[in-house]
Amino acid sequence: MGKVKIEIDCVIFYLDGSSLKILVVKEKDETGIKWRLPNDGAKKSETIEHTVNNIIKRYTNAENYFAVQLKAFSDMGDSNMQEKIIIGYYALIKKKLNTSDNIFQDEHLKWASCSELEFLNNKDRSIVNFSLQELRKTSCQTTEAFNLLPEKFTVLQAVNLYEEIFKVSIDKSNFRRKIFQRGLLKESEEKEENVSHRAAKYYSLNQDYERYPYYEFLNIGFKEKAEVLNDRLK
Repeated sequence: MGKVKIEIDCVIFYLDGSSLKILVVKEKDETGIKWRLPNDGAKKSETIEHTVNNIIKRYTNAENYFAVQLKAFSDMGDSNMQEKIIIGYYALIKKKLNTSDNIFQDEHLKWASCSELEFLNNKDRSIVNFSLQELRKTSCQTTEAFNLLPEKFTVLQAVNLYEEIFKVSIDKSNFRRKIFQRGLLKESEEKEENVSHRAAKYYSLNQDYERYPYYEFLNIGFKEKAEVLNDRLK
């Protein structure tokens, strides 16, 4: 067996409308066209964190994102001759206010729904599934998922975000009442513009509640739902 190769793979999440998607990269080899996660090899000249930042910026041009290290994965590859160690990360790309969802477009890239990833190889699917498990766990206990929203957002956008992550239908009035009771959000003077419905107010996250356990005070079963969904991915 040859020298072990170290690779960094990054699951890049983005909220496209109300759909949670990941970025995949197209490549072509002798067997045809394949799609894979954004990745790069570890380099002696830079830290792993630097490599991750370069991956995210290279494929998305995003300036505002949140990255989390997951764990190491092992992969023997197709030849079974050289072991590859993959250090997994996931990143949450923050949307910009009042911009189109059709961003980061390139013929070699696409945003794929998290529920339609059969075209990925087993290694990449396992990393994506583990990323989803960890995202759901942390979203039960922290405000980390808000990194997928713009700096200013409506309450409905926050509801849609959690409905998409946990695949649940949320009582919107109950959600609104409880997040305001806890002072989770700070009100903005701005409202939606150019909308056909009544313009909703924009809010921003109150950083003092960064690690508040939502599922306890919202009482809508986030933790229990996360456990059920994550069991299906194992």
